[in-house]
Amino acid sequence: LIKLADRLHNVGTIEYMPEYKREKILSETMYIFIPLAHKLGLYSMKSEMENIWLKFHEPQIFNEINERLAIFEKERSNSMDEYLEPVRQKLTEAGYKFRILKRLKSPYSIWNKMQTKHVSFEEVYDLFAARIVFTPQSPETERQDCWRIYTAITSVYKIHPDRIRD
Repeated sequence: LIKLADRLHNVGTIEYMPEYKREKILSETMYIFIPLAHKLGLYSMKSEMENIWLKFHEPQIFNEINERLAIFEKERSNSMDEYLEPVRQKLTEAGYKFRILKRLKSPYSIWNKMQTKHVSFEEVYDLFAARIVFTPQSPETERQDCWRIYTAITSVYKIHPDRIRD
């Protein structure tokens, strides 16, 4: 954890390092530290290091994606809430204590999807994600509660089995 924190600090100050050192640190970060952060479940750390990597390897693309994300967030912030409102209502009606967390996809994640799927920014449809964190009605019903919540969501929005991940 200390090495990961140190690496995050190093890449956070990478702009002040000589060019020859930059490439070495960024390469090590991409091939060693980012996968390690992912395996340890340190997703925000992983995402921050990926974004810094992209910022220095593809600065023009990084800036363009950031600009488009800012526009998307400004224009669609309300529509994200509207999209989640029917789910919120269903879960409230079912008596669950929950919160819905939403986030925008990171610039690196968008760029990576564009590269691997050979699509343009406009063809990346999952620019935001939502996570539902709930309190099970009892420890014994936790698994059933997960399925009930899943069923409530799929009663509002049709699933796409080929696109479902978690």
